[in-house]
Amino acid sequence: MDFVSTSGTVKQKAAIAAGVGSGAGVDASLLMRRWREFTRSGTPVRFLCFEEDGWADVAGEMAEELRAAFRDRRVFAEVACGDRAFLFDFLRMARIDEATAEQAALGWIDDRGACFFPAPLNAGGAARKRRRDDDDAESSSSSSGVDERSGASRGTGSDGGRKNSNKKARVAWRDGAAALEETDKHYQVVSKLFLSYGMAPRGAEITAVRRVAQGARAAEFQRQGQLLAEARGAAAAAAKFAWYGAPAEDVAAVAEQGIARTNALLLGARAHGDGVHLSPPQCPFTSAMLAKADETGEAHIVLCRVLMGRPEAVPAGSSQSQPSSDDYDSAVDNMVNPRWYVVWNKDMNTRILPEYVVSFKCANLHARGSSEATSKMKKPSQVARDMFPTLLAEIQKFVPSYKCETLQGTYDRFKKGQVKKEQFIRFLRNYIGDNVLTTVAKKLRGC
Repeated sequence: MDFVSTSGTVKQKAAIAAGVGSGAGVDASLLMRRWREFTRSGTPVRFLCFEEDGWADVAGEMAEELRAAFRDRRVFAEVACGDRAFLFDFLRMARIDEATAEQAALGWIDDRGACFFPAPLNAGGAARKRRRDDDDAESSSSSSGVDERSGASRGTGSDGGRKNSNKKARVAWRDGAAALEETDKHYQVVSKLFLSYGMAPRGAEITAVRRVAQGARAAEFQRQGQLLAEARGAAAAAAKFAWYGAPAEDVAAVAEQGIARTNALLLGARAHGDGVHLSPPQCPFTSAMLAKADETGEAHIVLCRVLMGRPEAVPAGSSQSQPSSDDYDSAVDNMVNPRWYVVWNKDMNTRILPEYVVSFKCANLHARGSSEATSKMKKPSQVARDMFPTLLAEIQKFVPSYKCETLQGTYDRFKKGQVKKEQFIRFLRNYIGDNVLTTVAKKLRGC
């Protein structure tokens, strides 16, 4: 859909934005976090709105108007299509119909490949449209993707409300993921896959298996497979099963909207680039470690199909955020026996198809192994910090510019102590190659 900008006062825009569900339901800390995301974002190259069946690109003059507003760091942008006017709120990540106050989720991908998408703004997901005349009980529902529930239904009076508020938060799945019966063959296959590879010995107990609604995402996934088959051959286009782990609110967003947020930050220095990390089907525990249980002790993991195309090896600690060349489509930690599949952010909503959500409880989930993933690393010694700048300056004479940017980013993380010296050296060898390193070393020694 194409739009043309129109005039409108800031006062009118602010009033509309504050009057809908996203404004009323977002607390100050969330707004501050989104403000920081807004200010650190580069110029968007793609804007997307969540329509009936999934994320749809915003194109034409409207995209240019939004991009201009974003560059000016304006929080609001007003555009029109025919006789309809829309307010785009970058801070609350929402598109609002000015006549009806209907709301749709807004996201974007910037010129560095970073993705900015909202978590669900209410228990039903961020994409569910809200109207000004929603009742007070609905408007006051949680904006973090969880719903406080008790045995009584919502809106049963003030006493019921107080009882509800004392109950522990649980994810509300709505229509995005339908629970399967334990006798369902798909329930049995998925649960067996989850428990057979290390989860049962750790005491994991499945509480539910839900099938994720597909809609237009499945058609786009199939189209991406066809494109990869034409470019890389049938073998590279074969879909793989993989597990996606993330906190409960992100999993709820996946069920409603597909993958819209990277989980690389959860791995810290162990991340193999800035992309969505999924583990092979025989490694559910690897992704389960990224799941964060709610107050009831229930955590969630998603079984997906993923299109890897032609992957390349990317070492831990790398800041790479896209293929190193047109010869590659994705990444792995190890070409022979991968424990991580990495789908770059630009492809995360088209080459990952969520199929089932497994909800589980596991008291020993973070009892071992997790400290390694989140432990703070010592900063490198002064000698190491002084040695590498000279080495990198020489290396940059032998490698293309896009590799220099990734190299510098990883070195910056090494200086901050986010990457160990051994990891950084291994990254250099894998990313630059021993031949270049040998040549540079000889030159520095005067050989």
